[in-house]
Amino acid sequence: MRFVRCALVGVLALFTPYVYAQEDVVMKAMRDELARSMDKLQLEQLERPYFIAYRVEEGWGASASASFGSLLGSNEGRWRSLSVEVRVGDYDFDNTNFRVRRFGGRPRRLPLDDDYKELRRQIWLATDGAYKQAVENLSRKRAELQHRTRIEEIADFSREAPTSMTDEAAPVEVDIAEAEALVRDLSALFKEMPDVFTSTVQLRADNVHTRYLNSEGTSFTRIRPSVTFTALAGTQAPDGMPLEDFVAAYGRSMDDLPDREALRARVEEMGARLASLRAAPVVDSYNGPVLFERQAAAALFGRIFAPRLLASRAPVSGEGRGPSQGRNPFLDKIGARVLPEFISVVDAPTVNEYKKRRLVGGGRVDDDGVRTRRTVLVENGILNTLLTTRNPVSGIVKSTGSRHGPNAVPSNLFVTAKKGYSDKKMVKAFLKLVKQRKKAYGIVVRRIGNPDLRVRGLSRRGARMGNITLAYRVFPDGREELIRNARLSDVTESTFKEIVAASRNQTVYTAPFRARSASGMHSGVVSFVVPSLLFEDVTLQKPRGEVPHPPVAKHPYFDR
Repeated sequence: MRFVRCALVGVLALFTPYVYAQEDVVMKAMRDELARSMDKLQLEQLERPYFIAYRVEEGWGASASASFGSLLGSNEGRWRSLSVEVRVGDYDFDNTNFRVRRFGGRPRRLPLDDDYKELRRQIWLATDGAYKQAVENLSRKRAELQHRTRIEEIADFSREAPTSMTDEAAPVEVDIAEAEALVRDLSALFKEMPDVFTSTVQLRADNVHTRYLNSEGTSFTRIRPSVTFTALAGTQAPDGMPLEDFVAAYGRSMDDLPDREALRARVEEMGARLASLRAAPVVDSYNGPVLFERQAAAALFGRIFAPRLLASRAPVSGEGRGPSQGRNPFLDKIGARVLPEFISVVDAPTVNEYKKRRLVGGGRVDDDGVRTRRTVLVENGILNTLLTTRNPVSGIVKSTGSRHGPNAVPSNLFVTAKKGYSDKKMVKAFLKLVKQRKKAYGIVVRRIGNPDLRVRGLSRRGARMGNITLAYRVFPDGREELIRNARLSDVTESTFKEIVAASRNQTVYTAPFRARSASGMHSGVVSFVVPSLLFEDVTLQKPRGEVPHPPVAKHPYFDR
């Protein structure tokens, strides 16, 4: 993407040599304090740590955003933080998996200057606090379990082979003035769109440099650049119902993004879609065949089925919660059919692109320092395993190298169909089902919203994961009619067992991923490669409840 290739003089000029030339200062402080802590850290007669890990993350970021041609904000900055993980006890039973899910506490801000002594002091203080908390948690955990019978014994920490790795990509470079000009230019397109009430265009670039070291001998350094472009737009139908849509592109460098003209075309297409939706009829309540095409299929899979592929473990708690509360039901379905026998699912963190499309969810090492690898999650419909960290769960005792943040997160998730249909045959199979069910029409869904890409300034009532942004009634003769404000109802992971057909062609869809489980929040940016999916029975409903009135006065740009 040529318009942002120049280096940002100032911030980036300082950042790049800092990363490469002075890296040893921070790592030396980490290594020296780790050795001292493992040798001398002990409180009176209490247990010493059996495991300590340090993670220092630092980064540079720049962003610019605009609305209707006016700059909303532009900034850049640097930061550095430390996370400390201290485990007391042993691999089978330690202070973790007990109430406090973030066993290292909140990340601690570190100075940006490479002052060895000050870095040592900060690491020492953070380690001391983490150790004292670990000892207290272990004592409380033992006391809690004295009043309980443990149904199954699961180790608290898995043993993994030590590794040493460098996974460093070239930092992304941004000319902030060019970025500001881009977002101004593209957001100004909405000045010619009277049907769009609110909008935001943003470009953001980040470089995160991670240093990791633990007492087992594992260490890695990683530089992960990321670039995100988003254009969000919202409006209201004449009856007041909110309508939203988005354009998003992700990459590791500016060249991974579409060029300026391609982004302009996508923004204009989004505006045209919203204008058409305002005039479209509201969906009727419907149950029957639904064909999810391209982005809609990938978004549906990512929001409903993918979270079930993550291993989660409920912590021991004395607050009256049973051990099964929040438990992932897929833990009890390993070896069982969870998808049709013609569908398989693979997590492939080391794959960087698919059909010349950049995949951004992967890497060579996870946040535990475990090497990432290809994991077959579902094979011919049968669930093989789940994505895990070093926090074992029932039946899965080793890490799949999937920790990103505090919990497991997918990387690049591939969904493939054996003997998949052509796009033409998918439509034919869909219309055949409509006829068999004696329906006047079927529903084709082509876009589904993401709750992490939200438009400010509109009512959030009813803005849920299942909101469909683009859907059509399709009649037996192939005629299509646009409908609006459709909502999915009662679609769960079990619904995916009843998929009737899947396409041969797959869509690459990269999006923010967020899921909540017994072990906390799982979040990141994930690339999904998913075929179109045909379901025989899906329920769509009208929105319920109250909706805000449309603006009383006209949009001031068009009140002539």
